[in-house]
Amino acid sequence: MKRMMILLVLVALLAAACSSAPAADTSTTDTFAPLESTTIVSAETTAAPESTTATTATTATTATTEPAATEAPTVETIPADGDFVDTYIVEFVGRSESAVEVLVNGEPVDVDAQGAFVVMLPSDIGENEVVIEAIDEGGTTAVVSTTYVFAPEDGWIAAIGDSVMLGSKDELEQRIGPGTVDATVSRQFLHAPDLVGDLLARPVPPQVIIVALGTNGPVQERHFEELMEVAADVPLMVFINAHVPTRDWEATTNRELAAGVERHENTVLVDWFTPTEGRSDLFAADNFHPTPAGRVIYAELVAEAIYPNWEPLDD
Repeated sequence: MKRMMILLVLVALLAAACSSAPAADTSTTDTFAPLESTTIVSAETTAAPESTTATTATTATTATTEPAATEAPTVETIPADGDFVDTYIVEFVGRSESAVEVLVNGEPVDVDAQGAFVVMLPSDIGENEVVIEAIDEGGTTAVVSTTYVFAPEDGWIAAIGDSVMLGSKDELEQRIGPGTVDATVSRQFLHAPDLVGDLLARPVPPQVIIVALGTNGPVQERHFEELMEVAADVPLMVFINAHVPTRDWEATTNRELAAGVERHENTVLVDWFTPTEGRSDLFAADNFHPTPAGRVIYAELVAEAIYPNWEPLDD
């Protein structure tokens, strides 16, 4: 009986020992598995918002910058590209709603609150290119090039002159037309009546004749009147006074030219003397043949005198 009791006690102890081991294993698994799972989930959750944020930021930046890079100020002009004009000085009108700064041929111009601007441009015979740079508040620049054509409708212009005109031939013909300048060294005013007579004998005579012959000798009243007898029916005679400070006939020549223009209605005087007096930078060492800068001024003064005064005679 005692042996039976002892055996039962041993069996009970062994059963208790066996049942306690699985409980310990289960407890260990329950403790660590949730922590590992939570850590992984937390890491994934953190990474996902970072990825989303980066994508959103990139998209927002692209959406903001692309329009600024592609949308430049638009420019409208009068005359428009390809238009023909018949005036030497062109009132060039433009408008750009979004522009706050405008440059025309590299020069800044005033822009009003509506984006409009006006600039007066001298023209060459034929095509004239105008380059407009329009800049908006963000610094975006549009560069627009437009070309208009200057084509006077009232006949052709001829020019006769001495070496001063000869040096400025290219600059002058840009403004009055190619092949129109007859100039040579040492020519004097007394040659003018014959030269003008030859021009008027052509099948299609010029309607404007430019005379620049005061460099090589004095102009006298009788010289002027002899010329005007020949040129009485020319719609416009243009006389250029002299800049020749090394010669004592400068003052006499300029006085007689001014007086002659006052006597005849179909004449106009180009004052080459006054704006160039004392301007050694506009002349070569001899102080009367113009430098490249002086040639441009010479040609512009002539053109500015012609076109506002050109009133051809009716047929």
